[in-house]
Amino acid sequence: MRRRRRGANRPPAAPKPPPAEIKPEAIVAQSKGLRAVLAGCGVPARDLDDVLQECLIGAIVAVREGRYRPAPAVDPAFVLRRWLVGIAVRQAAKYHEKAYRRREVAVADPLAHAAGQEQSPHAQVEARALLKLLWLVHPRERTVLVLVSTGELVTEVARRLDLPGGTAFSRLRRGRKRFAAVLARSRSPLR
Repeated sequence: MRRRRRGANRPPAAPKPPPAEIKPEAIVAQSKGLRAVLAGCGVPARDLDDVLQECLIGAIVAVREGRYRPAPAVDPAFVLRRWLVGIAVRQAAKYHEKAYRRREVAVADPLAHAAGQEQSPHAQVEARALLKLLWLVHPRERTVLVLVSTGELVTEVARRLDLPGGTAFSRLRRGRKRFAAVLARSRSPLR
């Protein structure tokens, strides 16, 4: 018996509505609401104007390129507000992803680093990358891995987590195996 193709029962996609023209003044008129959305997304007051400007410019460019396609049956003012809120949320996410905006300092004391008293900042960057990879391990196994890596004995971890000793040992073994597989995948050149 042949297997049915996935999505075979779905109706064809509805055609996209045509691009709509909006004057830049109508987009700029939504600035007050966008400012509140950006503040709600955690953009600090000192950077609100810059991120708001990125939102407005991005919206105006998108309209000129024909990427604003509201459904004709919906209230145009409502659709415009929702579309601009989506742009603002994405711009706030981009804002938070930038390292220089997070105020990250690669070296705690630059003068001590220059004198050769501190570790290389590359070690901190590599440690952060390994911690991100550790999140790909199942939470039960990750908990045991982290507790054992802090110096606790597996029997103490089992007692602390209220687990049988064998379960703690097997979670540690599986966690090490999965973390090794995650590391191998991350370092493979064909990612």
